[in-house]
Amino acid sequence: MDEKIYQIAEQIVQLHRKAYEFYLPLVEDVCSRIVSEDELSHPLFNRTF
Repeated sequence: MDEKIYQIAEQIVQLHRKAYEFYLPLVEDVCSRIVSEDELSHPLFNRTF
C-alpha cells in the first residue's frame, strides 16, 4: 500500500513538473509584452503541443 501511494505521489510530482515546463514560457511571454484580450483569453490555441 505504501509503495502504491509513493507511486501516485511521484506521478503527481511529474505532472506538476511537466505543467510548469509547459506553461512557464507562455506566462513569461504574456507577462513580457502587451497582449490583446483575445490572445490572453485563448493562449493555448496558439501553442503547439
